[in-house]
Amino acid sequence: MMSANYLTYAAFALICLVLLTLPFVPAYREWRHPSDIAALPISPNYSSDIDHFAWRLKADATAKLGVGMPTGYEDFDFVSHPVESMDWSRAAKRLISPDSIDTSVAIRNSRPIYVEGDIRAGAGSAFSALYATGNVELGARSEINDWAHADGILRLGPNSIALRRISAGTAIELGNEAWFERLQAPTLRFGSRKSRVLPPAQADQTPASYADLPGAIQQTPSLFLVRGDCALPAAKIYRGSLIVTGFLTIDSATTVIGDIKARKGASIGRNAWVQGAVTCEKRVYVFQDARVAGPLISESDILIGASAVIGLPDAQTTVSALNIIVEDGVTIHGAIWAHEIGMVKPV
Repeated sequence: MMSANYLTYAAFALICLVLLTLPFVPAYREWRHPSDIAALPISPNYSSDIDHFAWRLKADATAKLGVGMPTGYEDFDFVSHPVESMDWSRAAKRLISPDSIDTSVAIRNSRPIYVEGDIRAGAGSAFSALYATGNVELGARSEINDWAHADGILRLGPNSIALRRISAGTAIELGNEAWFERLQAPTLRFGSRKSRVLPPAQADQTPASYADLPGAIQQTPSLFLVRGDCALPAAKIYRGSLIVTGFLTIDSATTVIGDIKARKGASIGRNAWVQGAVTCEKRVYVFQDARVAGPLISESDILIGASAVIGLPDAQTTVSALNIIVEDGVTIHGAIWAHEIGMVKPV
């Protein structure tokens, strides 16, 4: 009787041990003989670094060319020259061009491509992903559908579309009526004309104090609060930061040496200069020839007028809003991110 009970308990314990062990069998098998070692694909929407995928492609391509360290993902085909005779639609792998590409015809390629040197292609070109160690120049009505990076200057002609993320080591230049989402470079130029070199604060500007504004409340020695709408008169110089619960109007040729925050939006007049950050819940208007040191942030929309300048060459900044319209001649130093859509508007 005791022997039978012992066998019953032993069988029960064995069954429990087997049931507890079974979930670990796949893990043990994968540990002994790895089968899932490939990197998981990452959507371009989920990397915070604008040039993350560009540097990933460069690492794989340079390893394929025998220059960089092996990455294990050097699966490429080579671009055939002359490129005019290449059937881009038949490309099944990522592509490498060891030499510059220079053609006046359109290139429409759905595979990521790495170019050692410059790439110039004609109007109507389209790329999913593009990296060039030199400059990129695409003609009118061209498209970037995923990302692009140039170590030098990246130019897209009028009526082009630059979706997702575009970056460059020197500058990005977009023609009029181009559409964009996220751009980053030391200098961003929009439209067909260059911004003028704007003069510093004029000698005829007169010092003014926020304390003289109707309803102004001093919060700290350098911070004032105005409940409701607020207007800063023309040709004044204000020092310190300002918070406005309504709409803020900065008149023409007025300089603010500090940060501003306006809940219901802001208007920065022609030739005005905000030497600090601008943060608003509602729409922001930056008029022609105005300057903002930045960052320039809105939870709604931003309109930047012709020849306005945002940021400084030695102090890059960020422009961010749901929708952004920049007019011909605008220059931005740093990054611009239209979370829904951005457009270059001719004047």
